[in-house]
Amino acid sequence: MIFHAASMAAFFVEQLAQTPVVVQCGVQSTIWMQLLVSALPSLLALGVAWFAFWLNSRWNRKQWILDQKKAEWKELLIKIAEIEHEIPILITGLPDHQKLEPIVLSILPPLRSTLFVYSTLESSGFIAKWELFVQYVSDRFMMTTRINQSIQTGTLGDPVFSEDIERWDDKNRKVEIEVRNKLHTLLRELRDLAHKSLEMKFGQP
Repeated sequence: MIFHAASMAAFFVEQLAQTPVVVQCGVQSTIWMQLLVSALPSLLALGVAWFAFWLNSRWNRKQWILDQKKAEWKELLIKIAEIEHEIPILITGLPDHQKLEPIVLSILPPLRSTLFVYSTLESSGFIAKWELFVQYVSDRFMMTTRINQSIQTGTLGDPVFSEDIERWDDKNRKVEIEVRNKLHTLLRELRDLAHKSLEMKFGQP
């Protein structure tokens, strides 16, 4: 009995000793809850601010890439459009088109060195088409122009008949029209690629 009473007393003392801890823990939990509730508006505001900053950063990056694309497309379109000055619609005299070949060839480095639109130019086949255009200008067009120039000026060396002059003059006009049409087709294709790349509808500024 004494042993049992002592055990009960010890158990009672142990429970009393634990009671303040429970009360203390309860008080600490209440304080933390109060702090959390009071800090909740600030946490929400911080979260909203961070989300807004993330959205703004993402939009700025997207806008920056779009601006770089616009700059590259614009530069290419201007350079290619300027080539038309070397093959004007109204041909006067005997133009030798000596500047046309190096100008057409000079477009290849800008096409290949673009950073933001290169994948579009490559996957669409535009670079390959421009390489064929360069080959056409360097071979057939310039050869016809040079021969016609020599025949018209009488510097070919061989006797030239009027029929030959008319025939080569006609050939020269045909290749001039052909090279101009090829240029217009490529320029139109490049403009369409730019519109699609920039997600612009035709005619949209």
